[in-house]
Amino acid sequence: MVGVARQYLNKSLDRALRILDLFDESQTSLTASEIANTVGTTPATLYPTLHTLVSHGYLIRDDRKHFRLGMKLLERSGQVLAQSDLRRVARPYLKELARSRQVTSDLGILYGHEVLYLEREVGHPTAVLAEVVGRRVPAHCTSLGKVLLAFHPDAGDTGFLRSFSLDRYTPNTIVDVKKLADELAEVRRRGYALDIEEFHQGNACVGAPIWSHGGRVVAAISLMLPVDERIRNRNCENDAAAVVATASDISSELGYVPAKGRAT
Repeated sequence: MVGVARQYLNKSLDRALRILDLFDESQTSLTASEIANTVGTTPATLYPTLHTLVSHGYLIRDDRKHFRLGMKLLERSGQVLAQSDLRRVARPYLKELARSRQVTSDLGILYGHEVLYLEREVGHPTAVLAEVVGRRVPAHCTSLGKVLLAFHPDAGDTGFLRSFSLDRYTPNTIVDVKKLADELAEVRRRGYALDIEEFHQGNACVGAPIWSHGGRVVAAISLMLPVDERIRNRNCENDAAAVVATASDISSELGYVPAKGRAT
């Protein structure tokens, strides 16, 4: 926070929120000492903040004296997601898409430099998949992320793309800014994005943009496909057509009217 706004910063609340931000998939539990070292203070100084977060259910303290995120956050995030018009509108379309193709469909938005999952629908009745709602994944190597980057207002600025950590997850991951820029230009040209074993080996996804009534891409949807010879040869036209059509239906319900000569 910079400028005049700094005078309104509540230091105690800022510290509490910084503590909550320390927890992620790779760091699910922390001791008071570990938290104190990260935020640059002592465990004794942190104790009132930690105690308050525990008392309100935002943190829990286990028998080993490790702190973990509490269920209050899940409760609050569920309320936010339940109120989202985007999620409400998209859900039945995602369900139909998943069932018609017998695969998994996802809805995501750009959250900082990552994709945040808002919804998942499973098309196969016997499929068992980990819960992903609220999970964040890289943008540069997922079809959802490529769509959201391709249609971002700053997509043409190489400085924007250089601000992303282009980490490698598989041999197919694009880690070069120029190659990623070329890939995003192709996404804009054809109207959908492909991720063929770029994030997970054995998985492929095809994604398409969702447009708001104001003509801005606000989200993306995707299909998760098992990789076979057809997919490796990029023969995904039928899958892409289904995703693009579904994204167009969602966009229309959100009030989007495409400009002449531009398809959703």
